[in-house]
Order: sequence, then structure tokens, then C-alpha cells
Amino acid sequence: MQRFATALALAVLAVGLLPPGQAADPTPTGPNLPQVKWELDRLNQEPFKLIKATPDPRGTLVRFVVEFTRPPRPSEQQDWERHNGAVVFRFLDEDGIIIRSVQPSWEGEFVPKKGARMAILLPMPDERTLRRTRSVVVE
Repeated sequence: MQRFATALALAVLAVGLLPPGQAADPTPTGPNLPQVKWELDRLNQEPFKLIKATPDPRGTLVRFVVEFTRPPRPSEQQDWERHNGAVVFRFLDEDGIIIRSVQPSWEGEFVPKKGARMAILLPMPDERTLRRTRSVVVE
């Protein structure tokens, strides 16, 4: 599982370096690994700007650094403070069926102003889910 999760997480690095608004279709390397499309557009929409994505060496977590492009609205700030974030990662199978939704956590102090940065931490799901995953969508 570690090798598979690492390959999938490494694919995020390529996506994080794309221009804003572009989804990627990275193909992890290795035997029997599915092609996964990462749709990270939500991390490049107001009030966010995706700075980088970094998987941990074990492949169990991906760390997305985002920057606020404007101060969050009160409703957005409430989402962060009460619901541990304003985004959710959805893992979809080949038919577009959501097989797992993952609520990320965040790292760093929440500073609601333009230019402030924080990290969104995505724990990778179990190997069975990863093997069935064909796309990951951030909402």
C-alpha cells in the first residue's frame, strides 16, 4: 500500500505546479496502478491560491500550501473554524461514483487576511479505495 499511496501522492506534485484552473491527468508509475485525474481547481479559486503540494515520504498524507487571495468572508471563516476547512476531497471510481470523501485538516494558525498561508493536510485513504480511484475532485 505504501508504494501505491506514494505514487498517487507524488502525482499531486505535478498537479500543484500547473497554472491555476488547470486539471491534470497524471499517471502514477508502477504495476497495476490506475490513471488518476486530479481536479484541484477549487484550491485556485477565491479566496485561495495553491502554492504547492507535497506528499509525505510514507505516502500517507499530502500537504497543500494555500494562500488567501483576499480575506475570507464571514461564512467562509465560519467553515474553517467550525468544520475544519472549507474543502473536501472526493475520490471517484471509473463511473464517477464517489467512493470516499475525505475532510482534510489544516496546519498553521488561521489568519484571515490576504497573503496569509496555511497548509491543507489530506490523509490518503486505504489501498482498496486508492486502487479503485480514477479521479480526485476538490469541492
